[in-house]
Amino acid sequence: MLFGWLPPVFGLGIAEFFSRQSRAKTGAAEEVFRGADSEWLIAYCNERLKKESVDFFIFGHRHLPIDWELTSTPAVVRYINLGDWIRYYSYAVLDGSQLSLRFFTDQQHKLISNRQNA
Repeated sequence: MLFGWLPPVFGLGIAEFFSRQSRAKTGAAEEVFRGADSEWLIAYCNERLKKESVDFFIFGHRHLPIDWELTSTPAVVRYINLGDWIRYYSYAVLDGSQLSLRFFTDQQHKLISNRQNA
């Protein structure tokens, strides 16, 4: 309850501090994209596509902004990872038919994608 009384800039600083401490203790390095063949969420999506029809898979677990085309025929199916709001300031927008991954800031952020028009 006391945390809610802090100005957001202090709250974000505290959250980032504890996040860094947690990664240091667990040995988790900064996340990197290891290629489609090594990404377990892409493998999971491909397995699900064998069982059912899906337009988009949307995750936030990897903390990397990823827009990956899984199939193009008979229809385009994409794996979207939202990234995070602390480092990349990324989010997704669905306008009713199109899904896009966007960034709150004007800074140059790397979007991991295999799509031609991403």
